[in-house]
Amino acid sequence: MDCSFCGTGIPRGTEYLYVTAKGRVYYFCSSKCLKNKVKLGRKARRVKWTKTYAAEKEGRIGASAQKPEQKPAEKKPVKEDAGAKKKPKTKPESVGKQEKTEPKRKRKAAKKQQEDSEGEE
Repeated sequence: MDCSFCGTGIPRGTEYLYVTAKGRVYYFCSSKCLKNKVKLGRKARRVKWTKTYAAEKEGRIGASAQKPEQKPAEKKPVKEDAGAKKKPKTKPESVGKQEKTEPKRKRKAAKKQQEDSEGEE
């Protein structure tokens, strides 16, 4: 008998048996497989250490190997205008916005010191 999750063989008398409310019976080789399937709800084809994953991966690799390789399309040379020079890209100047040179915490600290010095006078 094989594990319902990972697909490995299970020696008699060592399996975990799980029966759903609908009557479906699952056999597991270990509590690891039982927890992955029942408690965590994982799919065997997405878990790398299962036989189902290995078989699916082999199918994907085999299918991609059977496809004939296509040659990349040759690109035609682009004609460049010899008289035109490319202008370097520049950032637009901010109009009407003040640039903040100091971080906010430094501005707050300076403002607090200024208030403290005004309070002392």
